[in-house]
Amino acid sequence: MELAPKGTGKSFFFENISSKVSLISGGKVTPAQLFINGRTKEVGLLGRHEVVVLDEVQSLTFDNPEEVIGPLKNYLASGRYNCSGFADISSDCGLVMLANIELDEQLQPRNEDNLMANLPKFFTETALLDRLSGIIPGWKIPKFQREMVASQVGLKMDFFGEALLSLRQDNRFISYVQQHTHFEKNVTIRDQNAILKSASGFLKILYPHLELTLMDYEDDCLKPACKLRQAIRNSLYYLDDEFRQLGREIHVEAKQQSISTTKNILVVW
Repeated sequence: MELAPKGTGKSFFFENISSKVSLISGGKVTPAQLFINGRTKEVGLLGRHEVVVLDEVQSLTFDNPEEVIGPLKNYLASGRYNCSGFADISSDCGLVMLANIELDEQLQPRNEDNLMANLPKFFTETALLDRLSGIIPGWKIPKFQREMVASQVGLKMDFFGEALLSLRQDNRFISYVQQHTHFEKNVTIRDQNAILKSASGFLKILYPHLELTLMDYEDDCLKPACKLRQAIRNSLYYLDDEFRQLGREIHVEAKQQSISTTKNILVVW
């Protein structure tokens, strides 16, 4: 999820990065749109696209929220959903949510402890919130101005988008972060999965050749990924006493890859 004031280019970026991205702008969203149309049997957006973006989620509405939130929670947890009595549908489509956020005089969120305060009520349901990988602090991004327009040689957006999509299939990056990340005991499985996925994403963009030091990984990939998830943890801590038992701060660090010793085993048949 990205929370940002107006004019920072949230929608523009996702509308132009790839034709395989589908953007829904605010308003009413139906289960048929997202999952499957029970009447026509047509698979919804999550089953047909690489990324689905819900824009202007502060104005998002559902006729029956549970018909959408229930399957959505299952999808975010397992990559599968079941709707309208059909068999499970599997997908690796990414889900991004964009929302405007109110800032104070210092250009900081008015309610930094609970970033969900101005969003629809279902976003305060911790079972849904806990399934999100992280919150991008869009309030730190300056509003787009004319002098920011690039004037030199660059990559076409659709080419860049295809490069990112192709990197999804490369398992070397997630293997690297799994081998070089250590979590303390207060970090839940969902925290771990979210941080590993985000750190892998930073690694793909910044070090696609995988030529980096452990310090590079910690500073440029692991710490930023942890900050994204920490924003989720802060909101969970504020909204639900259950999450306070583990403490507020996520503790994670980079580690050297452990070398396992392989032993020869004699098998007697």
